[in-house]
Parts: sequence; C-alpha cells; structure tokens
Amino acid sequence: MHLGAHISSAGGVEKVFERAQAIGAEAVQIFPSAPQQWKAPAFTDDQVAQFRDLHAASKMPAFFHGVYLINLGSKDEALLRRSVESLTQSLRWAGKLGVSGVIFHVGSHLGQGWDEALVRQICKHIREALEAAPNDTLLVLENNAGQGNCIGGTWAELGAIIRGLDNDPRVTICIDTCHALAMNYDISTDAGCEAAMESFDKEIGVDRLVAVHANDSKIPLGGLRDRHENIGDGFIGLDGFAAVMRHPAFRDVPFFLEVPGLAGNGPDIENVMRLKAIRAGVGLAAPVLGELPAAPAPKPAKRSATTPKPPKRPVRAARKTQQ
Repeated sequence: MHLGAHISSAGGVEKVFERAQAIGAEAVQIFPSAPQQWKAPAFTDDQVAQFRDLHAASKMPAFFHGVYLINLGSKDEALLRRSVESLTQSLRWAGKLGVSGVIFHVGSHLGQGWDEALVRQICKHIREALEAAPNDTLLVLENNAGQGNCIGGTWAELGAIIRGLDNDPRVTICIDTCHALAMNYDISTDAGCEAAMESFDKEIGVDRLVAVHANDSKIPLGGLRDRHENIGDGFIGLDGFAAVMRHPAFRDVPFFLEVPGLAGNGPDIENVMRLKAIRAGVGLAAPVLGELPAAPAPKPAKRSATTPKPPKRPVRAARKTQQ
C-alpha cells in the first residue's frame, strides 16, 4: 500500500517526485494544468523525459487530477465540448508521461435529476474522450459528497455509468473517504466499512478501485458536504482509517492525501506519518521505493571576459586660497 499526496507541480512537473520525497510520500497526484481554468496542459520534451526518468527511478504511482470545471451533466453544449476536450488532453498527456490515470469529478445535473437520459449523455461524452485518447491511461471517476446536484455520490450512480460504457476496462473508481462518509457510507468502523464495500462490490466491483483520496471529514456521517480535515482530526478518525486499511479491497491501492495540512498549506509530513503509523498498526508493509538521482550542482556564475574598470574617484572641489 503506497501512501502519497497531492503534490504541487509549480515550476515544472518533473519536480513533484523530489517534493513528495521531502514529506515522505510514496505516491503522487498532480494537476496537469491550473484546476480552475480551461488552459490545456503543456509540457516540453525535456520535462516529459525528466518526469519519465524520475518516475521510473522513484517507483511511485502517479495520477493526474482533472480540472474542477468539467461537467458532463450540463445541457450547455459549449461546456460539454470543453469538458470532453479537457479530459482528452489530460488522457493524452498522461499517456506521454506514463501516468496511470486521470481522476475527475463527473459534474452536476443542475437540477434536471438523475435518469437514464443523463446516464446516456455522460457515457456518450466519456466515450468520446476515451476514443480521442486511445492509450492505456485509466479514466477514474471520483465519488462525490452529495452536495447540491452532484453526480456520482452513490455507488449505484457510478455503477450505472460504468455499465453504460459496456464495462470499459479503462473506466475505474477513486474513493474519497470524506465524500463517502458525507454520503452515509460509514467507513469509520470495521462493520460499516465492510457494509460499504460489500455494496461497492455489488454495484461496481472492487476490482475497479484504483485510488483513494485519504481525507478525514469535518462533517459527520451523512452530512452531504465536502469539508476535508487532517487525518485523525475529523469524524472518520484514526480508528476509521485503520478500518479502511484493514479491508482487503484497499490493500494494493495507492492513497493520496488532499488534507488542509497542519499549517494550512496542504498535505504535509505530519499527515503522511499519521497514515504510515496506521498502516504499521494494522500490520501492512511499506512499499519498496527507488532512489532519486542526486540533483546536479548549481553551475558557477560566469565571469565577465573583461576585467571591470575600477570605479572613478569622486572629483573634489578645489580649495579657495586664503587672501
């Protein structure tokens, strides 16, 4: 079981593995582009090569997270086209970089309700993205917290989308623990986790679970709100994450922290260490990771070809001769 985090790719996507290593993370999730914009991902050939080399050296699982603007439940054709294009670009770049999958939120039905017509619409556009990016990259549906008119809050809704795609093997699932609790799946106890995953297996199949967003919750069971909390400080608690890790469905699935962090700066070493302590407590082994190559020494500043002239001395005013 790899315990990782969402990692900033600011300054270059190739920097994420060193940043992950700095907080003890064993897997990385990244935004390939700004999450609140439609701007397409763009990486240089050198960045792609460096990322692939460091990815292989680190032995860390890596996933993309799609932009938050995607909505496959909209009636707005322009928004649907942008959503499909965003997913397509993310899938293509994931293939070039060797990233396992693209995790994304399906969107909202905006009050029109959940019905067969909506499922057909969602499946049509997911199929378009998959066909436009014919590689092995997984498209990963994330469960929602149930607020508003969000799609995919229940296992049944996610399962209906997968069946509508003829059980395409590229379509898989990421469980967000905070969202699951908000939707009344009581993963905070062994019995509750067993019941939740039995339902998951019936509606979806545990073989489709490929990632976990490991987030505690500021909102109690069934609260229908998405409010992430640091591990052990919310309504799931340390015992709840132990129940999750003990369940066999999660044993070989990477976990990604999306917590606020103790200083409010996102996933940090303390939250990673809390997950690692829970893993050790339930008797699971840590994965064997690779070593990243040493960073190259900074190049010395170049000297000027010519010797700089000494600064001119200030000219002093001549003294007046006393009469």
